Amino acid sequence: MTRKIKLFVSIVALLVMITPISVSAHENAGYSHDSTVKTHNPNWLTSIKDDTLVSQISWPGTHDTMAFYGGDAVQTQTLSLEGQLESGVRVLDIRCRHIEDIFAIHHGPIFQNTFFGDVLNITKKFLADHPGETVLMRVKEEYSPEKNTRTFEETFRDYYWKDWNASFWKPTSDNPRLGDIRGKIVVLQDFSASAKYGIYYDSFSIQDNYVLNTNWDLYDKWTKIKEHLDKANNGDTNAKFMNYLSGSTGSFPYFVASGHSSPQTDAPRLMTGRTTPGWKDSWPDFPRVNCFIGICSIAFEGTNVLTYERLDNYKRVGVIMTDFPGPGLIERVIARNNGLKK
Repeated sequence: MTRKIKLFVSIVALLVMITPISVSAHENAGYSHDSTVKTHNPNWLTSIKDDTLVSQISWPGTHDTMAFYGGDAVQTQTLSLEGQLESGVRVLDIRCRHIEDIFAIHHGPIFQNTFFGDVLNITKKFLADHPGETVLMRVKEEYSPEKNTRTFEETFRDYYWKDWNASFWKPTSDNPRLGDIRGKIVVLQDFSASAKYGIYYDSFSIQDNYVLNTNWDLYDKWTKIKEHLDKANNGDTNAKFMNYLSGSTGSFPYFVASGHSSPQTDAPRLMTGRTTPGWKDSWPDFPRVNCFIGICSIAFEGTNVLTYERLDNYKRVGVIMTDFPGPGLIERVIARNNGLKK
């Protein structure tokens, strides 16, 4: 190779390395930042056998289900609660700030312009229309309590549990059969209390390593997700698993889910800054793109996309909690249950 050609190759490699984003759009069925319902699965649990345990089912869920406001650092969903339920989501993550003796829905300090009663009413209506379904609802105290005359449990018990009593499943087990919870809201209890109101949240084996200090921690997050997928697939069917695809702190939630340079469903991928062949062994599950004269850029890939593309390798995945789930991701989680149908 002549000196001029070597210099040209070096310049091209440098340009590929410093290019911050891919120039081509990227759209994948694992991720959606749109507000329109793209898949309709309102009755998928109805077809599953009554004697199926919660632990045997693979469940699509949403992390911070009601976090629509606060900008890219805070927002985790674009699909309304009604839209999520219609799409097939059956595990909700509801964060309640206890303020003036009611529960306001928050993501950290950011009020999400709705209240726990609104969440219960929407879920209640969905279950009335689809009595063969059930909804698992994590209830967690969020942010700082303010101006209350009673404890979090007292407000939950004396107001919500009392006024929506007919809608709640009354606990008999931490791993009930589907036939016993149809048409009901099953509380995943993630707050301190003297009584039991549902299934204890910490009875699940949970992967929720959500802190990414920088975008370059994304592959470590993916590794933890993949390990937990394997545990759920190979584990005791009486054990319950929950796997969060979400992450934030030093990265935006949309980036963790999509690997994109901006939130849009079809936005370009962000580049890692590494190329092959020099870093050919780096991050093997991340895609190689923009190849030119043997040099390829290594792009980030979102956890939703990576999971979606591999779900067909698994029989059971437990609860999959996601930010901005795409229609394909929801459908493939549901499809893990085909062997459980009546």
